[in-house]
Amino acid sequence: MRDFLRQFFLYSRAERRGVIALVVLIVLVIIAPRLYHYYGSRPLASYADSVPARELSILQKPARSEDEDDPGIADAARGELFPFDPNTIDAKEWQRLGLSEKQAAVIEKYKKSGGRFRHPDDLRKIYVMSDEMKDRLVPYVRISGTEAADDPMQNVSIEVNAADSAAFEELYGIGPYRAARIVKYRTQLGGFYSIDQIAEVHGLPDSVFRSIRPHLKVNPALISSIDLNEADYELLQKHPYIHAKIAHAIMGYRNYNGKFESLDQLKTLKPVTDDVYERIRHYLRVK
Repeated sequence: MRDFLRQFFLYSRAERRGVIALVVLIVLVIIAPRLYHYYGSRPLASYADSVPARELSILQKPARSEDEDDPGIADAARGELFPFDPNTIDAKEWQRLGLSEKQAAVIEKYKKSGGRFRHPDDLRKIYVMSDEMKDRLVPYVRISGTEAADDPMQNVSIEVNAADSAAFEELYGIGPYRAARIVKYRTQLGGFYSIDQIAEVHGLPDSVFRSIRPHLKVNPALISSIDLNEADYELLQKHPYIHAKIAHAIMGYRNYNGKFESLDQLKTLKPVTDDVYERIRHYLRVK
């Protein structure tokens, strides 16, 4: 070994570097297989096993439904709808209507403490039910006895083409937001020719519409119509019942054939089916 070291220092600097490099290379060739065997046989930690990944997977798991614990949320559209008196039905019948056991218990506790329902809309005071569930149930409330007397809506009658937002708010289930939507839709149309058009208002539940329908009346004479021969493309296509294809067809007919002489000529346009014609004829006129 001493002779090797003595001889090593007799080499030039370049030769010593070469020897060192050769030794390192020999060592690597010897230990490389062992290192591969040791590390290569061990499974590498996957992304899914890392701490950030585990946290992400937890976040991506469906959260436990609050319906199990919170009676104020567990009332999705479910259950059987039937006429009922909220003052006389028991917890099982509330659950039959679609309420959870906890929701039914809250209502029954309210009744046992002296709470009473004197009008169908009193059901909306129950905080454990969502607005959706209240909208579904209120039309089916039938309160018997003197508690149902003096129904404040029994004499309410609204002309849908003349009423303002405040008038619509007199109807149960129609607050300022829904009243404003009804008036806005009426303005876009130019008026209603049928009470059933109220059901087309965005965000108005069918159950609410059915409950207010008996209190509505319509005068089609109040509709504001569009002159079929004078209206431009922009005005026509803005109407909820007249989409772009119909407006384009009307403009094309006028360009090639001149003015419309009657509304019936709309039926010759390809986009105007019989159903479409019955909807749009109320909003167009020919001088």
